[in-house]
Amino acid sequence: MAETPPTDLPDGATLDSGGTCCPPFISGTTPVDFEFPSSLPMRTRQAAHLVDDKFKAKYDAALTAMKGLDEDDPRCFSQQARVHCAWCNGAYLVGSDSMNYQVHYSWFFAPFHRWYLYFYERILGHLIGDDTFALPFWNWDNEVGMSIPPIFTDTSVAMYDENRDACHQPPIILNLSEPASCDNGSVKSNYATIYTHMVSGATTASLFHGADYRYGIEKELNSDTTSGQLELSPHDMVHPWVGSSSNTNRENMGSLYSSGRDPLFYSHHANVDRMWSIWNDKLGRSNYTDTDLTNSKFVFYDEKKQLVQVNAGDCYDINNLRYQYQEVDMPWLSKGRSFKKAGKFRPKPTPTGFAESDDEVKSLMAPVTVLVKRPRKTRTKIQRAEQEEILNIQGIEVDMSGTT
Repeated sequence: MAETPPTDLPDGATLDSGGTCCPPFISGTTPVDFEFPSSLPMRTRQAAHLVDDKFKAKYDAALTAMKGLDEDDPRCFSQQARVHCAWCNGAYLVGSDSMNYQVHYSWFFAPFHRWYLYFYERILGHLIGDDTFALPFWNWDNEVGMSIPPIFTDTSVAMYDENRDACHQPPIILNLSEPASCDNGSVKSNYATIYTHMVSGATTASLFHGADYRYGIEKELNSDTTSGQLELSPHDMVHPWVGSSSNTNRENMGSLYSSGRDPLFYSHHANVDRMWSIWNDKLGRSNYTDTDLTNSKFVFYDEKKQLVQVNAGDCYDINNLRYQYQEVDMPWLSKGRSFKKAGKFRPKPTPTGFAESDDEVKSLMAPVTVLVKRPRKTRTKIQRAEQEEILNIQGIEVDMSGTT
């Protein structure tokens, strides 16, 4: 990687680290390759709304210890929060052409955050001498867990953060449709959103994880065209819903550079990670196997302040990382699927003359029907199961002039 530049921060961003989010440099530190922790006990990540007072006290002690470390210790809470800022706001450039190593809006999203949580969790456990410590997950995919969990709203514990939206405090539930609104969310609508982003709209690795992002190939990454369903929602909607509307960029959770400052971030992402696990294990879906992804590397400080280099693909099996998730109900699997009553049969419209051309522009003032040639009209049941047929529509532009 090239020398790190000043971080690309949004207007109004506030930092106390000289304008960058880069981790402290420890003289003589050389990255070592990650080794799977086969001797560790299996850790179970519990639903945050179900944890007891004993766990709450343990988490408070661990986080208090992390916040009490010296500022130049890469394991301290503020430095751990900056990890997200550094990887997400342009601090790491690759090669002589200084290509931004961005971990959002592409296939890097899920593996980067899994590794990030892994090291964060191991540091917390190490600080209290407990190898069984595991982060709680915010169970926002279940009605009983759609409000901010109680362990994060107690002002006397280290898990509390004052920079959260005042009108989204319990018992208000998550609003995935309008995260900036103070209106209570709809459980039915939330379930439908989760079902779409986990099941009906996420049948392939590219749909679920996002577009490929390769060194040396220019590609503009953004949530509109390259993000996967896992990242788009609920993930993207939860962040601004939690962040404070009183702050310029809805800090803390509402902005990439600051979201790691809120302890709730890590439980939010634990559930995002759980969704990935469900997509693999419960829904039977398969991850990317492309070595441009699986051999890509991230670097983190571990619980002993050792710089560790990991491969993106080495986190696919969470059993190897020695953690699992508490089994809880997933009502969105049944309640999120909507069935509409069939309407009256109408003859198919005659396709209009709309040529297949990259430079053809057509105003959509009225319905336009385009005849699309399918690569294969007939396939066996096995072939349909092995390879999804996807219609990709791009290039639709909306004239927003004159709108308010």
